[in-house]
Amino acid sequence: MIVNEEKRAKFMEYAGKRVNNVMHDMQILEPMARSAAYDFTKQDVEEMFAAMQETLNAVKAEYEKKFEEKARSEKKVFTFGQGIPTATVANSVEAATVVETAAPIATATEVAPVEATTTTDVAITTDATTF
Repeated sequence: MIVNEEKRAKFMEYAGKRVNNVMHDMQILEPMARSAAYDFTKQDVEEMFAAMQETLNAVKAEYEKKFEEKARSEKKVFTFGQGIPTATVANSVEAATVVETAAPIATATEVAPVEATTTTDVAITTDATTF
């Protein structure tokens, strides 16, 4: 993954300051746990930390999306007539799933004609897939 060093330096500066602010805000909660000036229940503490954990998880998920999108954009996609997929998707969040085949799928003009019979069920099988 190519990283723009200028943008990364800016990220490091601002993110570092913001993380330190968050850590400070969390640390100033600690003395409240030891103080006789406050009273709280176990449920109060559970609710408080659950809210903080939920927010932390949501923020982390946003950062992880960047790496998932990059991985998806590098996946190969299937194109009819090429057999084995070779084209890659660039900057696509909704990349198609790779369909790997050893040989191209037969088109309607390549399928051998079927003789008319009294049965109407006709099955075409290609690489263990029935159509």
